[in-house]
Amino acid sequence: MATFNLVLDYINIILTTIIGIAFASQLIYTILFFVPAKKYKKAKTKHKVGIIISARNEEKVIGHTIDGLKQQNYPADKFDIWVIAHNCTDNTAKIAEEAGAKVLVVNDDEPSHKRVSYALKALFDHFLSNDIHYDFYVRFDADNLVHKDYLDKMNDAFASGVKAARGYNNAKNLTDNVVSGISGLWYIRDARFTCQARSFLRTHQMLLGPGMMFAHEIIEKNGGWIDMGLTEDAEFAMTAMFKGYKAEYVSEAICYDDQPTTMKDCYNRFTRIGNGLHSLFWTKGIKSFFMFFAKWKWCYLDMFLTLLFIPIAVLCCIWLPAYYGYSMIYNAVVGNWQMFYTILTGIGLALAFAFVVPFILQAILVYFLDKKKIGHSFKKVAAPIFLFPLFMIIYAASIFLGVITKPKWRAINRSESVSLNDFKLGQNEQQKTEK
Repeated sequence: MATFNLVLDYINIILTTIIGIAFASQLIYTILFFVPAKKYKKAKTKHKVGIIISARNEEKVIGHTIDGLKQQNYPADKFDIWVIAHNCTDNTAKIAEEAGAKVLVVNDDEPSHKRVSYALKALFDHFLSNDIHYDFYVRFDADNLVHKDYLDKMNDAFASGVKAARGYNNAKNLTDNVVSGISGLWYIRDARFTCQARSFLRTHQMLLGPGMMFAHEIIEKNGGWIDMGLTEDAEFAMTAMFKGYKAEYVSEAICYDDQPTTMKDCYNRFTRIGNGLHSLFWTKGIKSFFMFFAKWKWCYLDMFLTLLFIPIAVLCCIWLPAYYGYSMIYNAVVGNWQMFYTILTGIGLALAFAFVVPFILQAILVYFLDKKKIGHSFKKVAAPIFLFPLFMIIYAASIFLGVITKPKWRAINRSESVSLNDFKLGQNEQQKTEK
């Protein structure tokens, strides 16, 4: 029995070391919180932009989103809004068209095609076959609120040579409840710490669907949209990186995303993400690992470590409870109560000082660093800040379940419509523009 326990101990040391390595890059990025955001020179030319929205049964929000996008501080003749009404059974297409968008209706009865990647493929096939061309595209979700300078800031980046980019992902319903607050803070934290540090280190960004920008050049080179997984945005970023396109971060381009307000919606979102990223890890993630040793570029190892969190989440949900649970039960059975309490104390200290306290401090730090962008008082976001560590528990558990199941698309509840006037940033920036 002693030999068996010793083997388990060595396995645990190896696995916890791997877990530590997976989180090492994120620790580095957090430490670099003080680095400045990259600025882009003001463009002399306003390029032609195609705004893309994939929508499935979004009649409640699509009209408001289009109305908001039409308020961009960008020449109206320089951008078009395209809505892909994908397998809709409501009035999404009609409302989008009445709001002024160009609409492509796509109906596909194949169950495995009922996801965003197939909607995007249909749109770009339509563009290429009909010779519809834009200089670059910006993709949003049907529920996004977009800062009025978004296209202008992305145009500055594009004019500076950027072929793919992500903006600053904020939350439009940060103060709806604790669930939306915690989820929203996570994406704000990712933008402020991870994206800004990567930008400073001149490495590649992981793209997110809401607000991602990409040049027509990439679509043309790919022959359309070719990233067909559940997490097509991350897959697109990896594909672009392998083909020599560097994804950048534009901190002044702000997109307000609608965060889930219920645990059920969180679960549905994260299981889908977990399933998609798990598949991506074992294909392009592993490829990225070997590319690092072939080219010795940090971006490849960084993307590998980013995707490594998915199997790490599975590992945390299986190995850690099993190992420490077994160790405590074994020591209780043999009467080694000193070791039992040592393990119990170690678990408590590890959770407190390696998990709970660091994540709360990160949430506090990101709030005060980006208070103007967040646009809410500390009192309104205090509860999500102090409950912030719960995000990782929910995220890891949902990813684990997403990996072992086959999640399907499910509609989520939408928050009530808001406008930029609900955010201090929108008011401040508008005043600057007027001056």
